[in-house]
Amino acid sequence: MDSGARNGSHTNHDRDPRLNGINGANAVSEKALDKGKNRSEPQQNVTPISPTIPNGVNGAFSQARQNGAERPAAQGAEAKFDQLPQEIKHITAGYLPVSTLLSRLAQKTHNNVEDLINQLAGMPVPASVASSNASTISTADDNGMENLKKKLTLINFAQSAHEQWTKALIITNWSRRSEDVSKMIDLRIHLTTQKVFYDQALDNLVKVKRDLSHARLPNPDLKTALEVLTTGRASWMPELGYVPPPLLTAKEILQSLENLNTLLSIRLNLHEYDKIPWYFRDYTIKSGRVTFRVEGEFEVDLTIADEDPESQFWFIDFRFLFSPTSLEIPLHLQTHIENRVNEALLQDGLLGCYNYLHSVTLTHKISEFRRQAASLARGKWVESLKVESLNRALSVQYWVDRYTAPHFGPNPPKSWIILGVHSGKRKTGQPHPKDTSRLFIRWFRDSKEVLDADITFDTMNLSMESLLKKVIAKHVEYMLTSNFKLLEAQPLYRDHESLLALSISSDDPTESEMNVQLTNERHLSVRMEPITGRFIFSPASRINSDSESKLNNQAKAPAIDGYKYIESLRHFAVTEEIVSRAVSLGWIRVDNPGLKQDDLRAVVPKDTSQVVWLRRNGWKKNWFVAISLSMSGERWWLIETTDPPASASIPQAKNARKESNINIANHLFIPIKAMSPIPTYHFLNTLHIFITGILSHYANLKALHAKRALFTLHGTRKLLTAVRLPSIYVRLSSLIKFDASTSSSKDIVKLTFQGLEALHETSEARMLLLQRPDQQPTPSATVTQGLTPKEDKLMVVTEARINLAPSAMRSMAERIDRDIAFDSEKGFLALRLRSRIGESVIPSLIERALRVQRLVNFVTVLHKHEKSIECENISLGKIIFTYPVTTDNRDAMDVDGATTQSYKAIVDFSASDNDMKLVLEKGNPQLLIVDHLTRLLNGKEGLDSVATLLPLSLPVVRSLDAVEVAWASVSKAIGDVFVFVRAIDWYIIRYSLASTASLPSGVLKISFEIKLRQRRGVPWWYIIRIDNRGPGDELDNSLRSVWNLNGPGWQGMRVSAVAQRSGVEELVGKIDDVVRTFANNGGANTLPNPSQPAPQPTPQAVAPINGPSSRPQMTSQQPRQQPTPNQSQQSQGRSNPIKREIVEID
Repeated sequence: MDSGARNGSHTNHDRDPRLNGINGANAVSEKALDKGKNRSEPQQNVTPISPTIPNGVNGAFSQARQNGAERPAAQGAEAKFDQLPQEIKHITAGYLPVSTLLSRLAQKTHNNVEDLINQLAGMPVPASVASSNASTISTADDNGMENLKKKLTLINFAQSAHEQWTKALIITNWSRRSEDVSKMIDLRIHLTTQKVFYDQALDNLVKVKRDLSHARLPNPDLKTALEVLTTGRASWMPELGYVPPPLLTAKEILQSLENLNTLLSIRLNLHEYDKIPWYFRDYTIKSGRVTFRVEGEFEVDLTIADEDPESQFWFIDFRFLFSPTSLEIPLHLQTHIENRVNEALLQDGLLGCYNYLHSVTLTHKISEFRRQAASLARGKWVESLKVESLNRALSVQYWVDRYTAPHFGPNPPKSWIILGVHSGKRKTGQPHPKDTSRLFIRWFRDSKEVLDADITFDTMNLSMESLLKKVIAKHVEYMLTSNFKLLEAQPLYRDHESLLALSISSDDPTESEMNVQLTNERHLSVRMEPITGRFIFSPASRINSDSESKLNNQAKAPAIDGYKYIESLRHFAVTEEIVSRAVSLGWIRVDNPGLKQDDLRAVVPKDTSQVVWLRRNGWKKNWFVAISLSMSGERWWLIETTDPPASASIPQAKNARKESNINIANHLFIPIKAMSPIPTYHFLNTLHIFITGILSHYANLKALHAKRALFTLHGTRKLLTAVRLPSIYVRLSSLIKFDASTSSSKDIVKLTFQGLEALHETSEARMLLLQRPDQQPTPSATVTQGLTPKEDKLMVVTEARINLAPSAMRSMAERIDRDIAFDSEKGFLALRLRSRIGESVIPSLIERALRVQRLVNFVTVLHKHEKSIECENISLGKIIFTYPVTTDNRDAMDVDGATTQSYKAIVDFSASDNDMKLVLEKGNPQLLIVDHLTRLLNGKEGLDSVATLLPLSLPVVRSLDAVEVAWASVSKAIGDVFVFVRAIDWYIIRYSLASTASLPSGVLKISFEIKLRQRRGVPWWYIIRIDNRGPGDELDNSLRSVWNLNGPGWQGMRVSAVAQRSGVEELVGKIDDVVRTFANNGGANTLPNPSQPAPQPTPQAVAPINGPSSRPQMTSQQPRQQPTPNQSQQSQGRSNPIKREIVEID
């Protein structure tokens, strides 16, 4: 095109008014003129070149050049002459760029050349050429039919292309003068419009003249008018004697219409009842006419002109009852229908009328479908529809450009529908009143007729697009359903491991969709474009686009082979997802380690299409994880290969086919519940932990076998982790000598792998990598997963469960620490053991089991005393428990909002010499007897006796403490009090009162003994005065107010008193109040001399007694302090700084 344009074709350069000969119209070289002689196109459409004068410029320009003043005026006049007047409108609609025309013509020619090459390649080769030797070259022309046909095809193509490009050349030449041509077009349209105006004016004049002929009045007959006006009649007009009928009134008209309605009703219900067609049963009689209505087709108005029942009906009006259709039938068509209907009514009655109008309606519906189909083929369905008229029927082919690829061959499959009229007759041949013709559709799918297709369409609201959508929706349903059933038969989707859903719309094919789950995060939506019939994969991505293109361009039978492309897409997506996440967690993708395909087929399933190999740093070089991909899911294998030779390295995939000495030593199928597990970061990390757990089990089993212990492996179902390894059940008596009294009937310990702990060397912080299945990995855990063994120390965590007596653990089920847990209902104790990867936890288990034996004894005691002792914390080296001041709930409820005071005690048995220590908090009044309690704790009875006596002795010790506090405010000149602890259940209170009576020491000593006794198995504190006293002792008289009374929890016994735990504190307080009142009132001075001195107990150790000035004043409200570890030593003291004389008797 470019060379042709330069070879003599004119450009717009001649419009440049410059006169220097450069790019001007006059500057034409002889070489250019010589080239112009070779042009074959006519030159009449080219702008003529102005005649050249000797100086190279035309005369007009020369004159303007000589007269410079007149040049602007001449140019303005010329410009004004070139402009069209305002009355001529400039036309801009309907213009197309020449470039678009040329590009489309070039594309069309290129496509025609390709089609011509394919057509020539498909023509048969002459028999002489096919049978002769290919090396033989013949110079004679081949005049065979095949050769002549090819030549004729080439000539026809060249001639057609030449004609088109010749026209394009002419149009190109015109385009160079587009401005002049545009003006000519505007002028032409203006002149044509003016001519139309003239023709219309002439037609209007003729019409007016024609209409005026009816408006002409004849000359008036004055003679007749005079006679009529004079005599009232015309003599020349004959008298016929007609009597004019009177005008009908409205009542008479109504009566006539009612008579017609009656006649029509009688005739249709009596005479014509058996002759009315089935589809004319719906009729109404009104206004002297009967209206027969056929739903979805038409309605017709008929009437009668005679009372005779044998007379015919007459046509009045006709209307279509479907849309789209014209609201008013043209007059000529209505006249034609009226004549034909009246003729049918005369010959065949109402049946003939129905048959004719029904046939007209069906034909008109098919015509409307044809019009709409042609409009669609020219609109948005262009190049996808092909409409053909088959006499009365209509054929519409859809998806014309669907199968145009070369591999479909010269006769690709086609799909079309035929819309025609069915006779409606039954297959049995027996007539029925309901039998009538109807619109009928035949569907041909992929060049085969579908006989069982039930295609329903709306015959009232005609829409060819809606009909095509329903047919295409059926076709799309067939395509998607076929692939859906083939995919559903695969185990992955059959067992509902992955989602596969099909949504079908019978009206709109764009809503039909098949959803396929490729991976957990990737889903594929398969649709079909209704106009072109191509598959659409969404969401848009690179791999989806590639698979979509392959399916549309390579699949010969998409309804059968389409699922294979979806399977390939899924395998690619699964591999990409596994590898991308595994590499980010420290996994390494490797090639085939050198295994033979025959050896590999013996391990992986037969339907495997691809195998992915992974490994991890820190593993042995001969351990790999193999992932076999198939439509039955992903299978994960742990494979151990034989060690390669020392001089050989691991072969790559390209060298895997070479002969090697690497074989499969061991393989283990990794039991994953899901057929297609989700390769999350948590899953891949758990996979690593699972393999580590296998190594840990191996080390534990090896250690048990070395100790000749009895053990077995058994699976477990209830696990808190995603890793499910079989548990190791060991008979504990085969490892240590276990106390049968504290254990359950089953002497079994259960070892369960729990995961890994990462112990960082920098922060010494532990992190449990194994989490529960319903939790997501934390960001810190994700970072830890990528650490190398040099950066991170991994510890294997193993849980050991020891069966114990449920009664011993009932109260401690919820009191656990980091490494121990109880379950009282099931009766077991759980321990957490840690070891290095590959090391056994059996030695640690033996050490912990010995501690558990002691712990269980303690727990049994705590459970026995659960009403008086409450456990706060328990571990394998220490027990912390509290015991309240009183256990009487009734007292606690007397005061609204009262809080029961309690004391805390610690039993520490973590020492290596098995010596236990009892630690009480500072401020506990039982620090007075802590040494007795410690010796009792390490004795034969152990914690049981301590737990019994702690809450039982607390009220007594509190009362003794209150007595000392009360006497701290009493002057030493009056008296003092001393408390002697003989044992935990035996106390003596001695009052030393100053007396002026005749006593040897000048001091009156009064002693009370408090002892714990039992009556019918119930503990009672027995209090009695034990000092020698003479007759008429005033103190005894004062004590009668106590000995003869009863109180809550205590009772007077005339010379003594007894009290339970809840009342002993009150009883001691009342006795002390009596003695203190007695001392303050000077009662010691009035006492008689006792006949015999009271025996004094021989103390083992006596503390020094300070004088009166050294005894500080104290109140009963002293703050308590937290316990300290050294309070159990003998140097521990009371919070009360008063020094006491303590007498201890063995």
